[in-house]
Amino acid sequence: MRKSTLFLSIPGAFIFSFFDAGDARAEDAYPAMEGSISIELQNDWAYDSDDRSSEVNTMFTTIEPAFVLSLTEHLAIEAALVFEPIQNADPGDDTFFDNEGGYIEELKLTWAEENFSLFAGKYNPPFGMAWDMAPGIWGGDFAEDYETTERIGFGGHVNFGSESAGEHTITAGTYFADTTLLSESVVTRRGELDKSDGGISNTEDFSSFAVALDSANPAGLEGLRTHGAYRHQAAGDADIGADDEDSFALGANYEFPVSQRIQGVALGEGVVVHNVDGGTDDVNYLTTSFTLIIDEAWNIAASWTGREMDISGGADIDDDLFQFSAGYAFENGLRIDAGYRYAEDNGIETRMVGTRLSYGFNF
Repeated sequence: MRKSTLFLSIPGAFIFSFFDAGDARAEDAYPAMEGSISIELQNDWAYDSDDRSSEVNTMFTTIEPAFVLSLTEHLAIEAALVFEPIQNADPGDDTFFDNEGGYIEELKLTWAEENFSLFAGKYNPPFGMAWDMAPGIWGGDFAEDYETTERIGFGGHVNFGSESAGEHTITAGTYFADTTLLSESVVTRRGELDKSDGGISNTEDFSSFAVALDSANPAGLEGLRTHGAYRHQAAGDADIGADDEDSFALGANYEFPVSQRIQGVALGEGVVVHNVDGGTDDVNYLTTSFTLIIDEAWNIAASWTGREMDISGGADIDDDLFQFSAGYAFENGLRIDAGYRYAEDNGIETRMVGTRLSYGFNF
């Protein structure tokens, strides 16, 4: 259990823990509550950049509580909250816990049986794994471009498999961008999203959908997890002349023993996004990473993401993100990491060092 907490944040843990969803519900008395909280304190210092206004120091928090209220053996309400910076700072300004706000990322009603479940409400459609599972302080930064969150819709999961074939989950759902009161935030206000604001999947109908296959130990390959997904997002109703966006993701994460004391973890994911955000450009992503876990406590992680933007009618843009970090996880759930980040973003090179203190617990 301790090893997995080094790499899985709350959303990722929920995806793969569905293989054991039958055990996740309280068995005796109802209603029953369970959950987890992840707390991070991070400091990023961009000490060198081609853009002098980017040479800033930023300190911020990210807090992610998640709750499951089991109403019966099968019926539950699930919620995921986020408190983080939700507005960009002014160029050239150092920030110290500035522009932080809280919002509801997921709030859904679920019905779970042994081999399938249904859900409806506000949820995060499954697409991609690197944004969640890439190791290090900044391993998932570019991959977060294609993370899908805060959609209103419904769908379900189906489980199947065996010890020899592995355990598999198909997830399918249809959705639209959240334009309800739940799209507002507190502390720092971001305002409610409106249909007239436009944006991909902002349609207030179920013309967008995602389908994913997640597998654990496929074909009996112990330690291997794979993810494949297709996502279709309709152009916003307010976006005149915009196109629908179509995306494909294929990724794998493999944990294996290097020695009696050392575990290795390799990750790779490729993603293709056509007509990104409803425009005419395409973007391709490739993320690779490798991690060593020593004595289930120390970790050393390196990752690279390439982002190739195929600009319609213009020159292509090739971006790169490399990060190297190391850290230690204490037995009480506290963890500290430090690292180096290099990125070339739209031709601008920026070098950064940073630290992250994190703590998580279940209840």
